Amino acid sequence: MNTVYYFTADWCKPCEKVRPIVKQLNHDQTVALFQTIDVDDNLDLVSRFSIRSVPTFIFFEEGIEKRRITGAQTKEQLEDFINGR
Repeated sequence: MNTVYYFTADWCKPCEKVRPIVKQLNHDQTVALFQTIDVDDNLDLVSRFSIRSVPTFIFFEEGIEKRRITGAQTKEQLEDFINGR
């Protein structure tokens, strides 16, 4: 299964809006598993992936980064993202 790193923070209002969508997508679809990464607790990953703002989503296929998006996304936008559209 593919993976999406979802970089987020508790203090981030757009992240708060996206959080239930990510949870629903993790439950409903089988294309990718969302891994939630709190930027305040994972500074090494923030640095490694050059995260400049949250929320940021990075899609990995077979362990290789294929694409990324930043900012609050709708369910439809995230579905398109994980399906490569």
